[in-house]
Amino acid sequence: HRRVREAVVSTQSTGEQALLGAIIESKNSTMKSASQRHSQALQQFWEEEKERVLSALLGSTKSDFHVPVDIQPLSVNNSYWGKESVMTQDEISFADVIGRRNDAVIAGRRYPLIDEFMSTIHEFGESKAVLDCWELVEVLVNSSCFDDPLLRFKPSNSLDLTRKSVEYLEKGFQQFVQTTICGHLEQAELGGVPGIMELASSYLSVRTQDSSVWGLVYVCLRCGSPAAALQALQDDGYEGEVESILENWANISAPSAARDKVRQLYYGGVNNCNDPYKRLVFSILGGCDIERRHGDILTTVQDYLWLKLVHVLTCSSTGRDFRSNKDKISLSEVQEHVLQEYGENHFNSLQSPYLYALVLLLTGLYESAIEVLYRSEESRANAIHMALTLHSNGMINLSTTPHQPVLSESDDDPSPHKRLNLTRIIIGYTRKFACSNPTSALNYYYILHGVHNEDGEDMFTVCIAELIQESKEYQTLLGTLDSSGRKTKGAIDRFNVNHSQIISTVAEASEKRGCWEEAVTLYELAHNYDKVLEILNEELSRKLMPNDKAHEHINEIAVSVEPRTLNANTSLRKQFLLLLDLYKFHKLYHNGHDKLEEALSVISRLQIIPLQQETINHRVQAFKSFSDELRRCIPDILIMVMSILNKLYKNASKSGSSLYGAQNKQAQKIRDQARVVMRFAGMLPYSMPGDTHAQLSMLDAPMRY
Repeated sequence: HRRVREAVVSTQSTGEQALLGAIIESKNSTMKSASQRHSQALQQFWEEEKERVLSALLGSTKSDFHVPVDIQPLSVNNSYWGKESVMTQDEISFADVIGRRNDAVIAGRRYPLIDEFMSTIHEFGESKAVLDCWELVEVLVNSSCFDDPLLRFKPSNSLDLTRKSVEYLEKGFQQFVQTTICGHLEQAELGGVPGIMELASSYLSVRTQDSSVWGLVYVCLRCGSPAAALQALQDDGYEGEVESILENWANISAPSAARDKVRQLYYGGVNNCNDPYKRLVFSILGGCDIERRHGDILTTVQDYLWLKLVHVLTCSSTGRDFRSNKDKISLSEVQEHVLQEYGENHFNSLQSPYLYALVLLLTGLYESAIEVLYRSEESRANAIHMALTLHSNGMINLSTTPHQPVLSESDDDPSPHKRLNLTRIIIGYTRKFACSNPTSALNYYYILHGVHNEDGEDMFTVCIAELIQESKEYQTLLGTLDSSGRKTKGAIDRFNVNHSQIISTVAEASEKRGCWEEAVTLYELAHNYDKVLEILNEELSRKLMPNDKAHEHINEIAVSVEPRTLNANTSLRKQFLLLLDLYKFHKLYHNGHDKLEEALSVISRLQIIPLQQETINHRVQAFKSFSDELRRCIPDILIMVMSILNKLYKNASKSGSSLYGAQNKQAQKIRDQARVVMRFAGMLPYSMPGDTHAQLSMLDAPMRY
């Protein structure tokens, strides 16, 4: 007998060591897996944060960029949602226009975006520099609209836009002439029949006291009136090829013979004459000596650009081979001059961003102009809405993917044009007020509807998902469920998009971040009750044992959701109801001795823990079909059941006369139930926590004999 006992002890010891080794190995494997998943999650988090930081730093293709030193305080307004808004009054007004634009688009109506923006701009009382840029944008969008932004680079379309820039400069100069004359009425000696020629004559009297007819011709041309220039020459008795050119100036299509004659006259002596206005007029009409700056007359950036753009138009109309002609210039060359030869430092873009932006807009570099204004906080709102205005007419060449820098290059585009990442600048602009004014941000994101990222996801959906996660405005943006389970409308319901898909996307993101309560709320809004039950089953199984606030909270949520899950997956719902019953069992277990028998009856009814010998095998087989969430609860349930039996046994023992006789049938029944539970625990094909068997043995020990 002694050898048998030693052999039994040795076998038990070996088994325990093997079991302990398996437990340790499982623990190490679990810890390693958890560490790897934590590292991956942390890496993903920092990658996302890096992307946000880079986006905030504009993502320019340049290695360095200017950052304004002076930070202006933001005016704070109260938002409609009870939070303090960080939007300025200008930004709020712009956002209102975007909201009305979206309503019109949804209703299938055309919306006069530029008219609304111009009205808003005038209400702001903006500076002349800001108004100049907006007025040029207005001229451009009112004259052109392209189905494909690449059509803008077609030579005929490019020249049309250049013509509009020239007309804008001419109109601006005419206004300047009128303002100058009004400030010097006595000196101007304005009289006679009102007209451009009279204005030009008065202007010259004020500015130069020059009575040369060529000065008069230049000012008339600069005001955009070749007819007045022609009249001035005719009044002076001049006859020649210049008249032929001026007669056809409206289309800049003068006969090449007349232009060639003017060029011959220029190089034959006019270029060296003492009259700077005559030199300039012949250079303009003949399209010659293009490199000459005429600095004694052209004293402003606008004057210089007007001359260059006029030369672009005259060169394009002659039909000559520009590649072999020394008197040539193309729009791309002017653009290169502005970007490379002069550049930002020349125009002092840091202190005068609107001037440099105006130059870029005039030369057709719309994307670069937007990027210059976007850099500064003070001009960013205007940059965004100028971009949206131009984009609405197909005049912005967009980046191919949303993750490119603000400006990027493409081999498909003519140099020096770049592509603008409209998605990036919209997201960057709205980041400031997304949490305080989520509905305003939502309106801007709708503009991105139809833009897809590298994964094929609609950027409107992606942006909404991020907005909801950051702002937590679920009710405002997505709506709510009433007591009957019907969904009330949220802000996104006004848009023609797949609302359930958007909500599901946000829910998936919340689930990945471990925000299970948010995910449950969102999946329920999407009426995806299968996912609701999956998450709740997982959380119920994790929080079954601790008797704390988290335990009570998850139970309250599950109970409130249960009536609306009738149409969910049968298997998931069955498991969900079982877990709710286990929570009821748990509550009874902790409610004192009076509830122990009721708790035991609940476990007996659930048929997951056997209490009779004949049901052990059946329960073991049933265990194999349990989900992981339910299996995770079994060790804790076994301990609670054994604890209940232990307490009931002690109570029964106190009331009986003998523990070894048949008098105390209740105590014997409890012992038998404990035997069944212990045998069941030993037969389970499941690796339970290492101390589970020890705890069961300790609870079982008083009931063994």
